[in-house]
Amino acid sequence: MVELIIVGEGQTEETFVRDVLAPALAASDVYVSPRLINSSKTQAGGALNLARVRRFVSNTLRERVDTYVTTLIDLYGLDTTFRGVTETQGREPAARATHIETLLHEDIVGFAQCRPERFIPHVQPHEFESLLFSDVARLCEVEPLWQKQTAPLIAARTAVVNPEWINDSPQTAPSKRLEQLQPRYRKVGHGPRAAARIGLDRIRGQCPHFRQWYDRLVTLPALATARTNTAHIELTP
Repeated sequence: MVELIIVGEGQTEETFVRDVLAPALAASDVYVSPRLINSSKTQAGGALNLARVRRFVSNTLRERVDTYVTTLIDLYGLDTTFRGVTETQGREPAARATHIETLLHEDIVGFAQCRPERFIPHVQPHEFESLLFSDVARLCEVEPLWQKQTAPLIAARTAVVNPEWINDSPQTAPSKRLEQLQPRYRKVGHGPRAAARIGLDRIRGQCPHFRQWYDRLVTLPALATARTNTAHIELTP
């Protein structure tokens, strides 16, 4: 049995992990627990910076030595405190995300002093809502009135190589396009439901960076069993 903690940046990702990813991974004997990076006293996403993510992920890694930890965070809007964000501007989205992931792995493993294989960084280009463009027709089945509003979404999808390429500007990012729908797209209410309706097979077929991450999670080997740390020490930046 493999135990995996998926750290997300918001309630949308947390719900997606719990309702869609976790049941699928359990079929491969990978048992998932979602964790939300809470901001101060509220369970809200956003406002991620490297120090905050590094501290949260490192503390999670230090709780036990026999679990894997991975991230599900958006490339869109990623803070410039993450190494690689600035210098990769203009690169192909998956290559950009991969470069940032490599640097994030160095930062987290060095800070947490954990076995390198235990931390699996994932930065989703450009954001969670990119996955929903894997099947616009099924996405729009979530709200009956959306089925008459598919044209601009289909145009956005067909204009790019795959959904992970959809523009990441404040006007044209996937979530911003969906917010033009009426009734209005609600991230937590609609996002995970749409992903479940589309299905992981379709998402994996359309979104190669997501597929590489998912396929790695499915094949994780069990880690050596060890005692839970009895004296958990929280790390600070």
